[in-house]
Amino acid sequence: MRLVEAGCEVEVSPDLLPVTLARDGVVLIQQGSVAEVRALLDRWTVPVDHPHQVADGLTVIAPRLRTDDGGNEAGFTDLPLSPHTDRSLHAQPPSVLATLMLTPARAGGSATLVDGARVLTLLRLRAEDAAIAGLRLRTTTGQLDPPVVEFVSGRARIRYRDDRIAGPYSTDGRLDLVAEFRRLISETTRFLHLGAGHGPGVVRECPV
Repeated sequence: MRLVEAGCEVEVSPDLLPVTLARDGVVLIQQGSVAEVRALLDRWTVPVDHPHQVADGLTVIAPRLRTDDGGNEAGFTDLPLSPHTDRSLHAQPPSVLATLMLTPARAGGSATLVDGARVLTLLRLRAEDAAIAGLRLRTTTGQLDPPVVEFVSGRARIRYRDDRIAGPYSTDGRLDLVAEFRRLISETTRFLHLGAGHGPGVVRECPV
């Protein structure tokens, strides 16, 4: 398994993975296996439970028959997904996510990546942190409203989804800020085509 910096072929030492993720937000996996990725992450992370996991911290994504879970099962189809962070409505979502392609897709097969640090930098040119902290995710049932951007100890954690399960809104009525956040998400999105044994490791926290 090789770890390389995004956008170049500079190899990353496994010992420097946490530091590189903190700096760049993403590290690319090449020629990896599930066992190798798990062994690497087990060195410095703790698995987070997922309702669809097959083992601690491990979820297999493949098209399957739909149940009654609605939009939360959209990732288990062959349809494209809009940008989102994993477990966005969970009280303590995972800080690090690794995805590995086991079988190349006959069509599609791209990972959608958004530069959260860039989004936040540009958003802060338009609004103060207090207004940004007023951005929340509202579910269709109105039961949860976790922050889209959570400022903690000099860092920011970003959570996002915009679908029929939940979407962003402003507690201050800043419709312009919601629209700007959506625009920045779209403008900073990039697509990474994945082959067998390839995948991104991403972190959803960034320094502020």
